[in-house]
Amino acid sequence: MASTRWNITPDELAFIEKHQAHITRAKLTEMLNDEFDQNLSVEQVRSYTKRNQLNRVIKTMVDDGNELSWILGRQADTPRNELTAMFNKRFGKSLSISQMNGYCQRKGLYMDEIIRNRKPVGTVKRHGRFLNIKINATEWQTLHRFVWEQHHGKKVPDGFMIVFADGNPDNVDDIDNLVCVRETISLTINHTNKANTDDPDLNKAIMLTESLNAIVRDYVKSQQTKSIKKDYHCERL
Repeated sequence: MASTRWNITPDELAFIEKHQAHITRAKLTEMLNDEFDQNLSVEQVRSYTKRNQLNRVIKTMVDDGNELSWILGRQADTPRNELTAMFNKRFGKSLSISQMNGYCQRKGLYMDEIIRNRKPVGTVKRHGRFLNIKINATEWQTLHRFVWEQHHGKKVPDGFMIVFADGNPDNVDDIDNLVCVRETISLTINHTNKANTDDPDLNKAIMLTESLNAIVRDYVKSQQTKSIKKDYHCERL
């Protein structure tokens, strides 16, 4: 479907020209709607910028003059989220934290060790759906996996994953809620035989049953493979 054009005002055009080169069209649309009380779609904004040859410029989002000098004077002792916010306010830009990270890495600019690792070991923070815990000076691990491994005194085996019997990724305190199953059954328990009932014990039973079925299927497949190889060897003789 063709996008609907809108009667763009001079202020909106100036806003687009100022910000569009360094952000996604989704972000630009969000900013336009907030700034001018609009209800534009991403496709409308994308079509307009394309028709008027307003292209994104990723590699030159920071100039190597005053802006680079400003970053050089602050980046070593400033966390990247704070540096990004300060930079955007100072220069009127809209860089994301990942863009600032990428720029600094390309320039070989790194934070001092004490700043980069200032969060103490044991710190818990959210990353997407899951809670993560800092396990040493530089590494983080998903909290549910960490709790399971600490309780059982061993690593999660290769090819296995930890899932939640009640479906709540924040419920990591109840060890019975953390179920170790084969990674290969994740689609099965979510789509084919959904382990998402209101009964955590039933969900756990479904998960473990499917995991056991996967082990049996793998065993049968391995035996069939051995038989085929044996028959082929006999034919060769």
